[in-house]
Amino acid sequence: MSFRKELILAGLVALGICLAGCGTLLQSFYSIFNPDFLPELGIGTQAASLPGNAAPGLLVSVENRTGRPAEITVMYRTGSQTEQFTTNVASHQKSGQMLICPIEEITVGDVSNPKLSGARVFLIDDVSDPNALAAAPFIEVDAFGQNLQEGVNYDCGDGVTFAIQDSAVSQSGFQIFAYIQRATE
Repeated sequence: MSFRKELILAGLVALGICLAGCGTLLQSFYSIFNPDFLPELGIGTQAASLPGNAAPGLLVSVENRTGRPAEITVMYRTGSQTEQFTTNVASHQKSGQMLICPIEEITVGDVSNPKLSGARVFLIDDVSDPNALAAAPFIEVDAFGQNLQEGVNYDCGDGVTFAIQDSAVSQSGFQIFAYIQRATE
């Protein structure tokens, strides 16, 4: 640990002792800081949790690694229901949602037919106006082509990122890749 981190940590401990001496619980001490601050110092919890008794979640992100804006539709199956969300993502940007488990299958496009494309790369720069977006020219990205399955490709608590990237081997010039980030215990 660097001298600066040790000094900050010593100051935090001293503040905590003062607060504890005034009758404030140690838990209150941790709650006054930005939740990312203490893990940055290498202390505190680094696991995210959902409030209450909610089931664990699956963090699903879409990332646009191209030089153009894109629209990505993610479809997933929860038991007998099929749900989806569509996100417009600017060039070199990322967006995400936490989905409540169980998520049995997930893909970009359609879980009933993974050969259908679920992503478009627009040939305009500004996608802020929905009316302009509806009429904008686009390139349909090659289909992702498969459903990711719980227990095989990911588990609840993990993160799945679907990324559109430039590709020299696809017909559209773009390809979708899935990156799995395993939850740590």
